[in-house]
Amino acid sequence: MRKRLLSLGLIMVLCFSLTGCKSSDYKKAVELQNSGDYAGALELFKGIGDDYKDVSDRATECQSFIDSIAAFDEAKSSLEDKNAELDKAISEANDLVNGENTALDESLRSSLETKISETKAVKITAPKMAETVKEIDTQTTEMNTTDYSDALKSLNEAYTAFNNSVKQYELVNNPAEAYVIKCLAKVEHVTGISAVTEDNDPNGHLGKAGGYTATVYFTCDWVNQANVLGNNIIDKGTDGGGAIEVYANVEDAESRNEYLAGFDGGILASGSHTVVGTCVVRTSDELAASKQKALEAAVIEALTKLE
Repeated sequence: MRKRLLSLGLIMVLCFSLTGCKSSDYKKAVELQNSGDYAGALELFKGIGDDYKDVSDRATECQSFIDSIAAFDEAKSSLEDKNAELDKAISEANDLVNGENTALDESLRSSLETKISETKAVKITAPKMAETVKEIDTQTTEMNTTDYSDALKSLNEAYTAFNNSVKQYELVNNPAEAYVIKCLAKVEHVTGISAVTEDNDPNGHLGKAGGYTATVYFTCDWVNQANVLGNNIIDKGTDGGGAIEVYANVEDAESRNEYLAGFDGGILASGSHTVVGTCVVRTSDELAASKQKALEAAVIEALTKLE
């Protein structure tokens, strides 16, 4: 009898002990859950079993938080990668647009500046994680659906256009005589090319302060050469087709262009003229206005074509 009572007592002690342990585990699990340690709480809830009626619900809630937080962290990491790519593109564009450079078409600088501002505006910063599963999942969806591809494409197009324009300007920034001759040789309707020297320079400006560093005359088959005075291409001057005058800087080129403009419309008019980089591109006064524009455009295209 005494043995039975002793055994019963041991069983009761063991039960109370187990109940006490589970009670302690449950309390600890709830504390962990409330503090945000859902993995630790879930592990304890799984060991408690069904002794507490809300254990199953709490375990499910912990698992939901674990899954949502993992998805949130992954989406946040992906967004940070996207933002890094965006920031790099913006930084490179800023370096170019604020650099010490000159573009053939300076309006493209403003276009790039606008695109930089527009690209900055679409950037999304990863949010502070919300407190409920539903809110966290919403944040995750927003981060996962963030797409900068259109903004990056638009920025890249503006960057490329401006960068190419900078490169084009470099081609016509006091170019070498040989380069000008090479370009003219590619222009349709140009039939003859000749560069001036100090001995045959009709204006006497070659190499002088404020004068051109090179001048290359050319003839064009749109002009009836029989009606143009002169024994050779240089003697015929711009009347035979046109010329490209190269200057050391844009100020000298602009000054020359303004000087030529003073004769426009008069008996001393020498044809069309425009500044491209530090060059003055001239076409014959013997050509109709439409032909002047067409020839001028063809010459400029040849001078500024990127290989």
